[in-house]
Amino acid sequence: MIAMSLQHIADATGGKLYGDDITIKQVFTDSRAIDDLEQLPNSLFVALKGPHFDAHRFVNSVVSQGVTCVLVEELTDANCSQVVVENSRLALADIARQNRRISNARYVAITGSSGKTTVKEMVAAILAKAGKTKATEGNFNNDIGAPLTLLNIDESTEYGVIELGANRPGEVAFTADVTKPDVAMVNNITAAHLEGFGSIQGVATAKAEIYSALSDNGVAVVNADEPFSSHFDKNIGCKKLSYSMKEATDVYSTEIEILSDQSIRFVLNVVNDEKQLEKQHIELPLVGIHNVSNALAAASCCLALGIGLTDIANGLKDTPVVSGRLNVSMLSNNCRIIDDTYNANLSSMKAAIDLLSSYSPPTLLVVGDMGELGDLGRQCHEEIGAYAFDKGITKLYSCGVLSQFSHFAFRQKRLDKIENDSLENLDSVHFSNKNDLIKTIKDEAKSGVTILVKGSRSAHMEDIVNELKSRDSGRDNSTIHLETESNVAFLKGEQ
Repeated sequence: MIAMSLQHIADATGGKLYGDDITIKQVFTDSRAIDDLEQLPNSLFVALKGPHFDAHRFVNSVVSQGVTCVLVEELTDANCSQVVVENSRLALADIARQNRRISNARYVAITGSSGKTTVKEMVAAILAKAGKTKATEGNFNNDIGAPLTLLNIDESTEYGVIELGANRPGEVAFTADVTKPDVAMVNNITAAHLEGFGSIQGVATAKAEIYSALSDNGVAVVNADEPFSSHFDKNIGCKKLSYSMKEATDVYSTEIEILSDQSIRFVLNVVNDEKQLEKQHIELPLVGIHNVSNALAAASCCLALGIGLTDIANGLKDTPVVSGRLNVSMLSNNCRIIDDTYNANLSSMKAAIDLLSSYSPPTLLVVGDMGELGDLGRQCHEEIGAYAFDKGITKLYSCGVLSQFSHFAFRQKRLDKIENDSLENLDSVHFSNKNDLIKTIKDEAKSGVTILVKGSRSAHMEDIVNELKSRDSGRDNSTIHLETESNVAFLKGEQ
């Protein structure tokens, strides 16, 4: 962060300073990260408080380890300087807002129902070719993660790439207002977090909040292929840059090629400010045709900042592969595993199935529950089962409360197509527990088979991938361990 005094922080947060006025060069919220702090005496511990956690109980611990400043909601007995505020969560955002205000960096903010982490990585890879860039780590994109990312920006940073997630109305508006981006984009709208938004229309309205944070000099990047794109216009009061895989917009793709290893080449077409058409050949290290749209989104965001086509091409080529995002690997017996366990919603599940269907059979879809779909949970899971069958997937295995409806839909599709078939012959099985599923998949993981594993974070489908790979490397665990599901792990992650 850019150095600021405790009194400056107290003023910015509406708090009161008790103790010495110390210069702060680092802010942290996780007491376990204290060993990683570079400026321990000049670090501020923000004690967050919520319905299931209270980091105030760690104040004395961090002070005993050398921290000299804390931000709290009530004065403690710790021997250190303290800024007392009404709400520490909002105060964290106020500090980030102040850091953003005095920063000279230019900012891109990205949201959407799916693909936003991939686009964020693409944008960061491109901007890194042009200058020092800081980006959201992982999917640390909520009202705590976004401010902490902004607080990683210092005087030397030239570009900031901020991913904004949300599971309720107003969350994007809040984090976008803190970010005050120069460029903002909604990647797409699909059935995700419906419990919080109520409907697809509610998702679109909430995601569109990001555009309202743009100034008159900002640029709104819009996916012209998104059915809700016209819905965004009422939130846009600045320049708009559109991209598309389907039509000739400001930025669009042509000559798409899927290579033998499933990586992608295409031609990036850009209509410049002089209305002249510029072209650039693009190579993507990622699999899945949907990543062409993600690449167009990233290119558009960077074009809005004046980045050249050569840097865009080089950055896209160097985009890192995100763990659990369509990672393709081969076991030693030539069984192909596609790990897409990072998260799941209706759109990303279909995109993954599209990739699976591009491989020669036999193909096996292993599906866990998609979370936060509200009343549409059953319908969306049934849609996935039917979609997998229509795309020619050989087998579907499911595990979870809602994923059984994917199994039922896949099975019904086959019954409708194949007369006089018996249930014993159906290539779809639902498992009541993950250990039984893993045992079966281990038997299925043979040469020539391609297995896609996917589900929401709450389904912990990565356990299946890890078991397959551990067996392949000579470690075969008889059971899986789900400590990450415990409340203790959740509290630690939030402190």
